[in-house]
Amino acid sequence: MNIYVQLIGTVILLALSANAFYVTFKKYEDDDDYTLGVSTLEFYEIILGAIEFISSRLFPKRYHIVISKIISFIFGLIMLGFSILLWLI
Repeated sequence: MNIYVQLIGTVILLALSANAFYVTFKKYEDDDDYTLGVSTLEFYEIILGAIEFISSRLFPKRYHIVISKIISFIFGLIMLGFSILLWLI
């Protein structure tokens, strides 16, 4: 695989995992936008907003924030794992 493709893929995957970890460890607010101020991650905002919406509908109010943060953390670990796998291929 071309080194430039690996570098670009790694940067993209690490940016997505960093944003997921940011969402996991930041204080919850009702008007969260999940993007660290970067407007190019709109699809990512939709994904994390959907995770929060689904967890708010499935779980009681006092647990849905914790559940959505756990799912966001797992999503960040998956993206980090994909970036590691990209270098192992």
